[in-house]
Amino acid sequence: MTMHGKVSVNTHYTRSVNLERDQGSVEVLEAYIPTSRAIRTLERVASAFHEKQAPRAWSLIGPYGSGKSSFSVFASDLLSNPSDKLSKIAQGKLEATDPKLQERVEAGLANSKGMLKVLVTGAPEPMARRILTGFQHSIDEAWSGRRGKRPPIFSKLSAILSSPEISVSETIEFVNEAQIALGKLGYCGVVLIIDELGKFLEYEARHYGANDIYLLQSLAEHACAGNACNLFLFVMLHQSFEQYAKGLGENLKNEWSKVQGRFEEVPFIESSEQVLRVVSNAFKHDFSRAEKGSLKKSIVNYVDVLSASNALPAALKRTEAVKLFQSCYPLHPVSALLLPLLCQKIAQNERTLFSYLGSHEEFGLSDMLGQLDSVDDCVQPYHLFDYFIANQSAALSDYATHRRWAEVVTSLERLGDATSADIALLKTIGIMNIIGAKGGLKPSKAILELCLDGSSQVDKSLKSLLAASVVTYRKFSGEYRVWQGSDFDLEEALHDGLNHIGEFELADTLNNESSLQPLVARRYTIRNGALRYFTPMFVDARSFRSTPSSSSMPRIVLFLAAAQDDEKIFFEEVTSYFSDLDIVAICKNGSQLRESTAEVIALRHVGATRQELASDPVAKREFEDRLTAAEHAQSILLTEILESPQDNDWYHRSKTLPLTNKREFQEQLSAVLEKVYCKAPELHNELVNRDKPSSQANAGRIKLLYAMITSPQETDLGIEKFPPEKAIYRSILMETKLHQETSLNEWEFTAPAKRTPFYAVWQRIDQFLDETEESPKPFTELNNELMAPPYGVKAGILPILYIAVYCVYQQELAIYENRQYRPNFTEDMLDRFVKRPDEFAVQRFRIVGLRASIYEQYKTLFNDDREKTIIQLARPLAKHIGGLEEYTLKTRSSQLSKEAKAVRDAFKLAKSPERLLFEDLPKAVGFEHALGDDSGSLEGFANALQEALKELRYAYSDMVKGQQKLLAQAFHMSDDLSLEQLRQKSIGRYEGLEQYTVDVDGLRAFIKRVSKRTGSDDEWLENILMFLGHKPSSKWSDADRAEAEVKLSDFAKRILDLETLRLHYDKNASKYEGDFQVILLKSLKKGQEPIDEVVAIDQARHEAIQDVKHELKEKLDKHSDKELKLAILAELVDEFLNEYQEVKSEPKEKKVTKNRKVKGVQ
Repeated sequence: MTMHGKVSVNTHYTRSVNLERDQGSVEVLEAYIPTSRAIRTLERVASAFHEKQAPRAWSLIGPYGSGKSSFSVFASDLLSNPSDKLSKIAQGKLEATDPKLQERVEAGLANSKGMLKVLVTGAPEPMARRILTGFQHSIDEAWSGRRGKRPPIFSKLSAILSSPEISVSETIEFVNEAQIALGKLGYCGVVLIIDELGKFLEYEARHYGANDIYLLQSLAEHACAGNACNLFLFVMLHQSFEQYAKGLGENLKNEWSKVQGRFEEVPFIESSEQVLRVVSNAFKHDFSRAEKGSLKKSIVNYVDVLSASNALPAALKRTEAVKLFQSCYPLHPVSALLLPLLCQKIAQNERTLFSYLGSHEEFGLSDMLGQLDSVDDCVQPYHLFDYFIANQSAALSDYATHRRWAEVVTSLERLGDATSADIALLKTIGIMNIIGAKGGLKPSKAILELCLDGSSQVDKSLKSLLAASVVTYRKFSGEYRVWQGSDFDLEEALHDGLNHIGEFELADTLNNESSLQPLVARRYTIRNGALRYFTPMFVDARSFRSTPSSSSMPRIVLFLAAAQDDEKIFFEEVTSYFSDLDIVAICKNGSQLRESTAEVIALRHVGATRQELASDPVAKREFEDRLTAAEHAQSILLTEILESPQDNDWYHRSKTLPLTNKREFQEQLSAVLEKVYCKAPELHNELVNRDKPSSQANAGRIKLLYAMITSPQETDLGIEKFPPEKAIYRSILMETKLHQETSLNEWEFTAPAKRTPFYAVWQRIDQFLDETEESPKPFTELNNELMAPPYGVKAGILPILYIAVYCVYQQELAIYENRQYRPNFTEDMLDRFVKRPDEFAVQRFRIVGLRASIYEQYKTLFNDDREKTIIQLARPLAKHIGGLEEYTLKTRSSQLSKEAKAVRDAFKLAKSPERLLFEDLPKAVGFEHALGDDSGSLEGFANALQEALKELRYAYSDMVKGQQKLLAQAFHMSDDLSLEQLRQKSIGRYEGLEQYTVDVDGLRAFIKRVSKRTGSDDEWLENILMFLGHKPSSKWSDADRAEAEVKLSDFAKRILDLETLRLHYDKNASKYEGDFQVILLKSLKKGQEPIDEVVAIDQARHEAIQDVKHELKEKLDKHSDKELKLAILAELVDEFLNEYQEVKSEPKEKKVTKNRKVKGVQ
């Protein structure tokens, strides 16, 4: 069974006390234990009861949790109406502690209603209003239930509170009148208690002219002066007055110090013995008699050792110590002595102490109770170390304490693998080192043996720790200490760093670090659909003039006031310097920010320049913790600017923005944007209604733009299902009525009507289009204007809006890409339009003057009497040219007339549809002389243009027909053959001929294409032409066509030779048995027809000619010159073929006679 069921903690001690919340709480009052510090303070109060002039203003200064608020609740109840229940409880508490003091207090309140308590809790706002509000609540309660007319102080107080500013004199005058009225009512005094005064002082430090510090001075002086109904003033502080004046000038700091002198300062830090008495009351035990006896026996042994070591507090007697430590169980006596001292070191005092007692965190008291099995077990000092290092280490603020803490933690890390006893002993030594020696309470061997089990284990662990060089023994003081391991002085290094950075530009530094995140105007963003945010930036009296007075993005301009002179500059110049998109504020904590930022910069400089940090783990840990704390402090100061906007003064175009909290600040941000962006369309689509849409949104937007161009008449633009582009369409186009259904049940794009989202923006775009009539302009010229106030269109919306404008006005708009006219948007163009809109321009056209005459000729050309715009005229012509084959667009062939070429080039080089129709085309067909005032001279223009267009239309097909004729001629066929006849004859002649070639230069592939039987006749011819030109014939250039014709001629000649070979092969196939070869001999000389003969050689003939062949070869081999050998063979073959041809051409009788003669000669 653990100690959970045996030990419990009074929950009152585990929560903080709030002066206003806990007033009237019986539980809080009954749990309070008057300490020696509280008694001495009340003695001062009692001494001032009946003195005419006496100090009646006290400042109770102590860290968080030191009991100031608890004392305030107790003192206010003690001094209130003696007949009240709470006052009687407080009187009883005081009587039990100090009966004589209780009698003095009772006598001072005799025959009266006691003192009226006015309780005020500090807040970041003017103090006078809070004090008077506290008075209002208290006097309302004092006069409640009383009949008759209330005194004038009520109406006067209401009037004061209703005014925007409350002066010091008004406040003091009212307090005085209230004292008089209360005296008449039977009160003997007023006790004014201000808890958390530091919050008022911090507000004062940031707001020049708040006068809170002078109000405190006046109240203290007024309290001292005396009255029939005296004023008793208590203020609660965590530190002295001047500490809150950091960042102020020296004169102001001195003034604050003077005000501090008006108060009697009461250090509110209790001794360890007093704290332990409070702790003892927090525990409740449910022990058996045996357990009580066992616990007492252990405690007696502990106290004997502590007493012998002089480790007990001087005021604590042995017998009293035994009782006290028994009441503090489960804390080990050494832990009980260390805990208050430890809590003082980490700046939370009893608050941290009682937080520990009520903590359910790891190593907290509740957790430890679950690990204690009997009264022989208790919470050891090393358990305290575990709790505070795990849960409270960030609270360390004292430099020396933090350094000791870092040394202990680093030593534990250096120790590495060790026994649990070694680690526990090191933690025990370490936690006592952190606190420092307090008399005999130090890590001596006797105290350490008291904390761990037995002297033998302590001896063994000490040897291990000494051997590992993590602890050392100091003979002169008889204690063990954690080895410091570092000679690095961080404070000195920080001082050097501050000297190094010197004066720096605070505003520039904060801006470069992007110290504050952009602030979204939430209401505006939700209502409008466009994400709008203000980007914070800092300026000061020097830098604001060099800052651009306007920006394309909303800004929060934060003016850093370093002194009161800066405030004058702010109101006279800064508030009116910036644009409508900017909100400006004066940050009166500029000096505090400078100190905080300087420390951060200096520490970073230390980290970058001090090499010893890399080799000194203790110093490194200390440095890192200090830097983290400095950055956190700076972050808090910065964050408070926007998180607590009511602490600063805000302006928009020289007008004050009244606000009292962050919510009102947000409302003001949205109100400014609604006023500035008064013509902004409300569009609710997160995909594109932003400055930089995502890649997914971009893809959907491109698809939407293409659908707008290709399917404007369809529902949802023909977009099926629910891809991103449909969501964009419905929110941007359909809901805004840019795309709507007509009476004919078709959909079309229309200009927006009034009171629709895009109306104001559309009017500006329409005006812009009118400005393009003289020359084209890119939409990008309009971008900045549309994105800026008052329109505020997001960049992601603009391409959609521009294409919608094009769809509505496409009959009178011309689009140019890189200065070239484009009759229609293609999908690729839309993609480029989104990525590079600067490369596109637009122009609006109208028909007037001479153009009307030319216009009539175009109407004749189209055989259409309906009125058309320039774009409607140009688009079909451009479509006609755009549909021509690439060959036609590039060829310079003489087969095209110069007029046709000129018309084609006019379209290719067109700068605008207007110039194309009314200048370039008339010149192209020879009517440049007609571009005057005589409309009659244009007669025939339409026919001439029509002929040129017709010629261009058929240029490619004519070229293909010419290639068909060349193919027939190459194969020695009639060029009058139809394509079908040509194909059938070619297949009949050349099918299978590829077997007779070794495929030199693609001849085999060519023959296969010529003899191909599949596919249509046109495909057959195109296949041959593509092979010859290495590309589709429609993409040929003139050079491609010439090359194809040369290759055709070459292939044709070689095919004819192969055809000859095949004929002789077939002819001789029946003559020979077995394999034989057919060889073609050919001779071609300049100026003569080619001569060729075919010879068949079977095996018999091959053998018969071998002797002659070898004889000839021997004679040739005598000549080493290969060219000479080739010349001999060439002439020999040529002469033989000529003679052979002559013999073949003679009549048969002559041949016989000739042969005989030759034979006879032989």
